[in-house]
Amino acid sequence: MRRISFQDGITYTFGPSMTPIAKVRSGETVEFACQDACGGQIRSEKDTLDDLDMDRVNGATGPVGVIGSRAGDVIRIRIREIRVAELGFQSIVSGHGVLGDEVRKSRTKMIPIEDGIAIFSKRIRVPTRTHVGTIGVAPAEKEWTTFYPGDHGGNLDTKEISKGSSVYLPVFQSGAQLAMGDIHALMADGEVCVTGIEIAGTVRVQVDVLRGVALKRPLVETADSWMTLASAPTLDEAAKLATHDGVEMLARGADLSWDEAYMLASIACDLRISQDVDPWRTAKLVIPKSLVRRLPQG
Repeated sequence: MRRISFQDGITYTFGPSMTPIAKVRSGETVEFACQDACGGQIRSEKDTLDDLDMDRVNGATGPVGVIGSRAGDVIRIRIREIRVAELGFQSIVSGHGVLGDEVRKSRTKMIPIEDGIAIFSKRIRVPTRTHVGTIGVAPAEKEWTTFYPGDHGGNLDTKEISKGSSVYLPVFQSGAQLAMGDIHALMADGEVCVTGIEIAGTVRVQVDVLRGVALKRPLVETADSWMTLASAPTLDEAAKLATHDGVEMLARGADLSWDEAYMLASIACDLRISQDVDPWRTAKLVIPKSLVRRLPQG
């Protein structure tokens, strides 16, 4: 198993000319050691988002080249394990988040993690659900900061990118150039205050190159569902794209006409928000595997 650390290389952009710090073969397992989203700058409740060096925020460990992958392929990233540190944090700041205009003062809350439980307060203890917030590949043309989500992946902040799930990303450049970071110990759909429980940790994944799969944007597979993910400047636009991709997947995977797939989506597939706080918003359409049992070929 290969181990890649943020000390080996960290990127703050996803661009078409990324240089890999390491290379892995299809089917190989690799472990990514990641900083927290703020690059270790938040160490106590005295530290706030106002004080950050923004050039050190939301770094992704990598990129790692995937040998044999080429434009038009898909890479599947199977999340085998996520381990996190013993202390994470949440922060709020004026002007950011769904209710950012109601935040009067920046605040940070340190949150211990004990035996898989987030200690929010003496009374409130919540089971963790660790996941990867930022995961992406080199895009086709434009350079994106790691703050942004897009067709290449990036800052998707989708809580289902967790242990036991798989992420499918379209490949736009030879080698794919996979990078990831922004681990959360826990986050709800929407990430409404801008932060989940931000935390350092390691992610162990298996990377496979797939051919013959038509994919424009990220796709997540869980034990019982497929999730078509889409990101756009507004939530409405993201929802439209995620629904479009999901209806097309239903039509191919369930052997339906487009009209029937569209109607079926309206009664059997949930349209949800992944995050409503990043520079671009991310939505997902959830397709039960009882309707589409396997990934449709292109």
